[in-house]
Amino acid sequence: MASHSSTLFTSPSSFILFSSHRLKSSPNYFTYHFPRSVKRPHFDLRCSVSIEKEVPETERPFTFLRVSDGDQTQSSSYSVRARFEKMIRTAQDKVCEAIEAVEEGPKFKEDVWSRPGGGGGISRILQDGNVWEKAGVNVSVIYGVMPPEAYRAAKAATSEQKPGPIPFFAAGTSSVLHPQNPFAPTLHFNYRYFETDAPKDVPGAPRQWWFGGGTDFTPAYIFEEDVKHFHSVVKPDPLF
Repeated sequence: MASHSSTLFTSPSSFILFSSHRLKSSPNYFTYHFPRSVKRPHFDLRCSVSIEKEVPETERPFTFLRVSDGDQTQSSSYSVRARFEKMIRTAQDKVCEAIEAVEEGPKFKEDVWSRPGGGGGISRILQDGNVWEKAGVNVSVIYGVMPPEAYRAAKAATSEQKPGPIPFFAAGTSSVLHPQNPFAPTLHFNYRYFETDAPKDVPGAPRQWWFGGGTDFTPAYIFEEDVKHFHSVVKPDPLF
């Protein structure tokens, strides 16, 4: 099974309608279906010493951001955190709308959750659809504390010493789409923003931040036109 990928920052919804002649073709040439995938977890970087249990919420908040230690800039609409949260939540809406438009009936089920240490997320799942066996599109915006060892491993800087636990912020969107038709490829993407704050016992230490992620599709049966189309529609997202 081959996998084709790209690490560009993308507009995933532009890829949803690709190869529609295979996605919406008449029944499969044989009665094979992809194995039913387990529910995919939302993107959640858990580096704290103890893992906090997620708390179900009844309403979707306007933002998962908070004012940290009196720093109003982190909740400002101009901050990187706020801009990234807006981008991933908009991407989630657009991808889900595109999938539901192709499905022509089945809808996503949504779960909203929070975590005591800060932040939360939105998980959306559609399964047993007309086109997709299972589709998950999730976002998370979380806060936590990571031990120095995890920080050094993430930065690949073993010589750098930072005493005490390191506060972190992480936000991301992830999705896995499994079509009913095995002649249409599975699609996956995951994009994230990660930030560490200076330990409280190191005043003035600089904040570290970085972006990561990528997108790929994995066909069970390779069609050259699908590969070309995938790489032609993956493009920078103007939202950020």
